[in-house]
Parts: sequence; structure tokens; C-alpha cells
Amino acid sequence: MAKISVRPDAKDLSPESTRIVSGATDDHMVYGLLVWASSLAESASSPFHLVVAFFEETLSAENIDLIDAVLDTLGVEHSFLPLTLDDRFQAQGHISPTTFTKFLIADELPQAHLWIDVDTTATEGWDELFAVVDNPSLPHDLIVAERGDKKKHVLSSGSNPSDLPFNAGVLGWPSTPRRDWTSALAEAGDVPTIEQYVFNVLYSTSCMKVPESFNTLTYRVDSFATSPIPKITHYAGAHKPWHLPRRFAGLCAEHECPWSLWFVAERALMSSLRGTDVSGRVIALSAKALSSGVLRFRRDHSGLWLLRLLDVLGPLGWGIVHAAKPFSRWIPRGTHPLH
Repeated sequence: MAKISVRPDAKDLSPESTRIVSGATDDHMVYGLLVWASSLAESASSPFHLVVAFFEETLSAENIDLIDAVLDTLGVEHSFLPLTLDDRFQAQGHISPTTFTKFLIADELPQAHLWIDVDTTATEGWDELFAVVDNPSLPHDLIVAERGDKKKHVLSSGSNPSDLPFNAGVLGWPSTPRRDWTSALAEAGDVPTIEQYVFNVLYSTSCMKVPESFNTLTYRVDSFATSPIPKITHYAGAHKPWHLPRRFAGLCAEHECPWSLWFVAERALMSSLRGTDVSGRVIALSAKALSSGVLRFRRDHSGLWLLRLLDVLGPLGWGIVHAAKPFSRWIPRGTHPLH
């Protein structure tokens, strides 16, 4: 039976689980969440408690039971946090209303905790963030990661998401009072990635920044062959690693592209589940995940269209891959097998 909790209070958790990680999913992102959770558990230095949030209208009972069963099998202490969707939380392009749960989770969990987007993978060292978030000598309202390019970021209502001072995919919440996001959201108007913008409005001048390694955005990286492996790799954008037919994953591994880390994490998950009662259900979900997500006629969905085409064509997709290689320098970095 899935563990449904309105608020996981620190006093009700085992001592090691006061290290709390939160994330959110919907029916489109369940497979991504399972790989994400496995990567966190595989690379953690000690146990943690995982809070899986969701809007009740967007995650089926079947998927809740599957997540619960997989996390039990992996030995990850966890609870579920059901939330209510309202009209303030609108989809923007490929970004679903689920992204707004990070506001609600922060209100529900007054104790120190982390938020990590589920379209990420973690490697050894990611949980060093707990020491920063739990340090009372660092009087900050929020912990975020540097963007890393050292250019001056300008916060304006017309800012592109990549121009904002920080990306809200990884957040460290100390046990300090939360700021009023509802008023900031109401005043924001029509801006790109509104939840990112609101976080920057509220915290960009007072947050503490940790190295970019704790939230490395894949569109900034072509290959890890000549750079250190990040502690948290963030697969930002409409198309995700789980959309790629696995026959092409070897190209990512050869190039050491950022997606190769996700495929390593996926193999570790499947290895952990081999021979268990949930293995077959997760394998079926991985096939279903190839066609997850909503296709839109937008420039930022071009990668998703490409991967969907490769899936439909099957082995014939190699023709597209080889034909596109001469044009790879014009393709956004770190996001697909066309290197």
C-alpha cells in the first residue's frame, strides 16, 4: 500500500531520514522518476527520505503503486505528498503544471530539505548539499547552483530562462521562513517559465550559490570527455533521454555526451530490479516512456519530434542519424545522439 502523507514531519522519520529529498511527477514522468530515484540511492553516502509529490489529478493510482513498489525494492525510505492543482498552475510549452509543486512542497515541509527535478541523474557527491542546507551559520533563504558561464545575468520580465540568475531545478531549503510566492506569481504576468522567474524574483539577490556541478544543464555541455562528471546532471528541454530508442544510445556513450550518464543510471536500475516482482512492469513502462510527452509545433520541441521519428522508423532511423552527422555543429549540444 502506497505511503500517503500530508506532511512528513521530522519527528516521525527515522534519524537518517531527516535528510529529505523532494521531487514531483505526473503520469508522463514516472519512468524518469524511477531512474532518478535509483541514481540518488546508488550514489548517496548515507540513507535519505524521499518525498514524492504529485497533483492528484495527474498521477494514476496504478503509477503510485508502481513507484511505491519500486522504491520499496530499492530500499529507499519514502512517502507521497498529494497536492491540489489550481488555475494558477499553467503549462508553458513543454513545462507541465507539475513544476509548480516545488512552491507547495516548500510550504508543506518547513524543515530543511532538497528539491531536485526528476529529469536529472545524480552521481557521487550530490548529497554534500545536505551539509550546506543544514548549516545554521549560513543565513540564507535558499541554496542554488551557479550557472557557470560567469556572464552577468539580468532579471527582467522578458528574460529567457537561460538568462535568469539561476535555474530552479535544484534547490536547497534551509529551515527558515518561506517567502510569499503567491503574490510574486500574481504580479509576474506573462513571462517564459514563470515558476523559474518567480523564484529568481524572490531569491536571486539573497540566495547562496554552490558550484554548477550541482545542477549542470545539458544544453551547456557537449561531452564529459574533457570535463569532470557533474554531481547532478539536468536534462532540461522537451526531449529527455528516455525518449531515445536504445539502439542509438551507444553513440552517446562513444561521445561521452551528457545523456550517457542517464543510460548508466537506467542500467543500474534495471540491474537492481532483475528477478523481482516489479521488473516486468518497469520494462513495460520504459517502452511506453519512448512516446511520452506532448508533441507541439514549437522550435523547442524539434528534438522531441526527431526522437519520436527515430522510434517510429526503427532500424531505418540509422539513415537519419548518419545523414545528419555533417550538420551536428548546428544541433544543440548535449541532447541527442547526433554527434
